[in-house]
Amino acid sequence: MLVRAGIAFALFVAALGVAVPAGADTAPAASSGGTVDRTPTTRVLNVADEHTAFFSTTFDADAGESRFVSTGLVVMDAKGTSPNEIFLGVTVLCTSPSGATTEAEGGRNVWPGGGEFSITVDMMLDTDVAGSYTCQSDVMMCDPGDCNGSPGTGKVKIVTRKMDPKEHSFLLVTAPLPAWAQAIQEPPGGDQLVAPGKSLVLTETFDVSEDGGQSVEVGAMLSMTNCIEDDYPTACGSAKSVKTNGSAKVRLSITAKQLPTEQGVTCATKSGNKVTGTGAWTITWQQHHAVNVLWVPDFELSQAAGCGNSVQVQVTVKVLKGNSLVVESGDKAKWSSLVYVVPGDAFG
Repeated sequence: MLVRAGIAFALFVAALGVAVPAGADTAPAASSGGTVDRTPTTRVLNVADEHTAFFSTTFDADAGESRFVSTGLVVMDAKGTSPNEIFLGVTVLCTSPSGATTEAEGGRNVWPGGGEFSITVDMMLDTDVAGSYTCQSDVMMCDPGDCNGSPGTGKVKIVTRKMDPKEHSFLLVTAPLPAWAQAIQEPPGGDQLVAPGKSLVLTETFDVSEDGGQSVEVGAMLSMTNCIEDDYPTACGSAKSVKTNGSAKVRLSITAKQLPTEQGVTCATKSGNKVTGTGAWTITWQQHHAVNVLWVPDFELSQAAGCGNSVQVQVTVKVLKGNSLVVESGDKAKWSSLVYVVPGDAFG
């Protein structure tokens, strides 16, 4: 199963695309399989440095591949940092032999005494030419809302695999994904406000007839913001009440259903559980923004007569109490929410 190191995945950015430069001439590559780097180049982030690289890995690829890339920064605590709240922005960037780059970023506000936390950033890499690719993870630290000013002081410690075998920092690049693997940006139509007591249901159907009868994994990566202010995100302006120091408690669930081709036939159904990201979560006012993933692993389709090759994925976001929240669609350069399907062994 997926090397999540016990962390919920965060942002999954849809393929950004890499243009093939005119006259690019690179020798054919012997395409590498998947790779996981669990040994960060540093264990301590100095806030005053502003930018620090913490992973770098290389692999060979052929032109026209699509690979899932993910980096996870797991931090012990933000003790000793000043000002009281620090923004940590994580970027993963992959460079082609042609010089073209693909990158994605995510982040969150943290504060001293907030305990261990994680930031994970994911994306699809489309290779433009054959050759050796390099992917790097780095973190930017600053005073929230004033990243052009003083970065602040203090140190942030990274959790390594040696420190915690289950939850640790990592950089993952999968083997090439098949053409049928997909990620669909959500919600359709732009950001969606979800008020307390209300639910947002996202439904997508995927054709997995080309998977060769193997198991698949379906999931959702949700970018959500607690409405502690009425002007960011813009959709928060429709909230009935906005509490600056309020939290938003949300329940997430996901179900995969194999659709029948004949009426009255019952096919495979499987839901996520607490281990795979479902359940109740609280987005505090200090954190403001959260990115959660929930998934259904090892979903095997029934081979019974009348069961087809389409999988319907239903994701429900219900706000239980507190502030309204916005599920973000990636409009206006904000982070995206997506629903995806990949081979069951795509993540190792």
